[in-house]
Amino acid sequence: MKRLILPLLLLTAASAQSSPNVTFTLTQDLVKRSTDSSGKTVETIIDSPKTVLPGDVLREQVTLRNVSGRRLGQLNVNVPIPRGTEFSVLTTPATDRWTVSYSIDGGKTFSAQPRRTVTTTENGQSVTRQQPAPPTTYTNVRWTLTSMNPDETLKFSFRVKVK
Repeated sequence: MKRLILPLLLLTAASAQSSPNVTFTLTQDLVKRSTDSSGKTVETIIDSPKTVLPGDVLREQVTLRNVSGRRLGQLNVNVPIPRGTEFSVLTTPATDRWTVSYSIDGGKTFSAQPRRTVTTTENGQSVTRQQPAPPTTYTNVRWTLTSMNPDETLKFSFRVKVK
């Protein structure tokens, strides 16, 4: 059985750098799938499991709340993929209020579609090209909000698979 440690959440705000304008909570929940009597797949969320096994799916969820009493400008919410897991699926996609980007280098750079350099041999010659990075290589997920209203609460989540 494995015990995973929640990743460090990195929150930056252009208008909220040094004061507690936004509260945030990061939770990690186990997603169990089963089949009901009609054959339909049903998901059950188990809050904050004490242990997980390889192959288990976890939901990483960030809850943000604007406690500043005023509208905030751009916010970046950067969540590292926990060690011992790999990115599986995004469950809070981009909207007209925020964008989503991913990192494959530990959060140094972000892109909506990260690419990596791959070298192969073709017809006896070494060929180097850029290709999309597989989601399993993502190291961070970042949501960039255009703004956040006073007293607004937002939730962002993605799923990971335990290695």
